[in-house]
Amino acid sequence: MEEAAGWLAALDAGSTTPDAFDQWRAGDPRRAVAFAQIVDALEQVERLRAVHEREPAPPPRVERRQLLRAAALAGGASVAGAFIAVQANARESASTITGERRTIMLDDGTRIHLNTATGISWRIDGTSRSVWLDEGEIRLEVKPRPPGSGAGHPLRLIVAGADIRLEAGIFNVRRQPESVGLLVLSGQAALDGRRMVDAGSLAQVIGKSVSVRPAETIAIARAQSWRNGQLVFEGESLDFVVAEFNRYLDHKIVIADPSLSRIRLGGRFTTTDPADLLTALQASFGIRSVRGDTGAITLTTA
Repeated sequence: MEEAAGWLAALDAGSTTPDAFDQWRAGDPRRAVAFAQIVDALEQVERLRAVHEREPAPPPRVERRQLLRAAALAGGASVAGAFIAVQANARESASTITGERRTIMLDDGTRIHLNTATGISWRIDGTSRSVWLDEGEIRLEVKPRPPGSGAGHPLRLIVAGADIRLEAGIFNVRRQPESVGLLVLSGQAALDGRRMVDAGSLAQVIGKSVSVRPAETIAIARAQSWRNGQLVFEGESLDFVVAEFNRYLDHKIVIADPSLSRIRLGGRFTTTDPADLLTALQASFGIRSVRGDTGAITLTTA
């Protein structure tokens, strides 16, 4: 069983070949059975882990192990076929933790900036290019497809059930618990193949409902500023400001007095250090900040 587990790890990591696996499997009929048992056991562990997550686990991106398990029991030719199927459908992925930002470049030249606590995956092949936004916020700088490699195909973005086609341009997309926001900074986007969103427009998707309106200046400024590690506000309420800051902080800010939530303020602040915000609240509104034993920051009246 230990040897079968080693082969599964090697196959998942791509550090072995179908031919090498075939040779090992053919050496003893019991090996194929042991391999299938290892796959089953690991999948059961992953299903149990998913039960304890806050949200249901998404369906597997590629049924790699199911294919390999069936192939191992069926014979060598099936193993090679399983590898071909896996490679054809495999996605690459990237993510950031709280407070982190990251930039990646896709094979087609498209650049994606990941904001705090963001997860994406993507697949680029000869006829299509697709990106999945699993959580968080991204800025996409979409390049045209080069001649001879599927030119004319827009980039497909799938997020929370919305199917968005992006032409060459710059887009900011944020996934929230109840909605998806699409800001078109340049270029053009199509929502679910029907609703066009032009440059300078903000689309909001809530379930099956889609609204499109001209983007406010502050929305554009906010989308531009997070790439530089800054938050911009222009008269928003304190509860909104705190919610935005908390996206970047391990130790959250808590408003102890609900009446403080209605205070409005503006300014430009560093995402990962609330010191300037706390100083401004003290100086302008007399709001005191107290850091507790857990590191959380509580806002109270002085």
